[in-house]
Amino acid sequence: MLLSSTELSEQLSRLNGWDVVEGELQKTYRLDTFPEAIQFVHLVADLAESLNHHPNILIEYRNVTLTVSTHDEGGITEKDIMLAKGCEELV
Repeated sequence: MLLSSTELSEQLSRLNGWDVVEGELQKTYRLDTFPEAIQFVHLVADLAESLNHHPNILIEYRNVTLTVSTHDEGGITEKDIMLAKGCEELV
């Protein structure tokens, strides 16, 4: 079920650096080195597999941008919040 704007605002206040961009949650992580960025992506992939919920991942040298929404729901749901929170715990 899609989060209401109030629910989404409340959840965003608890997520460091995550924003809504074109109806999806998004954050860019800036790692110290390219190998650290790749290692982070591997950790995100493992988390996503365990949750059966997968983000779009863009790697630009040391920057990793994660974009997530629940496509079959047409927006942001609790699944997306769970994935974002899990990613925060990885860094």
